[in-house]
Amino acid sequence: MRRKASHLRRWLRLSLATFLLLIVIHLALPALFLILQVPSFAIGNEAVWILRWENTSDSTDIQFNLLLLLTIAVGVGLLGILLPPNRQHTD
Repeated sequence: MRRKASHLRRWLRLSLATFLLLIVIHLALPALFLILQVPSFAIGNEAVWILRWENTSDSTDIQFNLLLLLTIAVGVGLLGILLPPNRQHTD
């Protein structure tokens, strides 16, 4: 039972850290794109997309698919649980 609780805490920690990192990136990208004067683009297609950036002479707009970002964070958390930790013993 302790092992399951430990895995759950580790998964939550990894997933939350990844999601927060993606949110920080989400908040920093508009400023970076404006400074670099990046033209409009989208990452993904109509159905499944991660990021849409629109830069016109009238306005700028950035949209993120938070559900897909959360899915990525959960996937990273699961990989962190499934991959064994790299423990080096020094004697």
